[in-house]
Amino acid sequence: MPASLWLIGPYFLALVVFLALPLSNVLQLSFYTYSPITIWTTDLTLQNYHKIFTPYFAKITLRTVRIGALATFFCVLLGYPLAYYFSRCSKRSLSVGMFILVMPLMVSAVVGAFGWIVILGRNGLLNGLLKTLNIDADSSILYTETAVVVALVHFLLPLMVLPLMASMEKISMRLEEAATNLGASPLFIIRRIIIPLSRAGLVSGCLLCFTVAISVVVTSALLGGRSGRMLGNEIYDQVITAYDWPFASSLAIVLVTLIVIALSAALVAARRGNRTKGMRS
Repeated sequence: MPASLWLIGPYFLALVVFLALPLSNVLQLSFYTYSPITIWTTDLTLQNYHKIFTPYFAKITLRTVRIGALATFFCVLLGYPLAYYFSRCSKRSLSVGMFILVMPLMVSAVVGAFGWIVILGRNGLLNGLLKTLNIDADSSILYTETAVVVALVHFLLPLMVLPLMASMEKISMRLEEAATNLGASPLFIIRRIIIPLSRAGLVSGCLLCFTVAISVVVTSALLGGRSGRMLGNEIYDQVITAYDWPFASSLAIVLVTLIVIALSAALVAARRGNRTKGMRS
């Protein structure tokens, strides 16, 4: 038996048992017919997938993609400066900065969501600060898509910064010094050196942030309300409240499909980056 089989065998077995088999069961269940008495019957139907294209559920699917894309976009905007600083700062600053950065990952999503409720509520810290500055603060962004995006960026930012930092640490300072000596502006250095050479970290960070963002349940339920519902909330309600497991399975398959599409896009972007790097070298 090849030695490589001993290395990948346990992982492959765990992947089949804990991922492939349950996912195939969900896929099979998504074609079953809902029954109020037995939850489902084995009569095959496409009605579960037709229901997804109704205006209500189509709107939720689009909202899920939109929130995931916005959260990923803002993580990129905030993550690049942080990752660049951490890749160039002293070890002491790096230790303190990394502790602050990963702190949201040490707190549960429920605690973090309640913290943002305190900040973004009508009588929260944000509105209190605005009233102190004599700014009209009668409204609140709580229970909106904006609140969900803000909380997701706070939670997902470490997942963007860490891959970016790992890529930027491999970029030699001599490249930046040479570009500066040749008269390049900081914006030119970022656009032509930092971003292209850190593309692998960018692709990994975007993939992590987007897949986690579109899969959340607690954050969107506590901070989004009715206007911020996502696919994860609908799957939860269909399983726990409505007991419509076939339709919940079809929603889960749609969510998995979105993740597979994001993964495929990431692989295509990584291949293009490697191809461009090979042509330059």
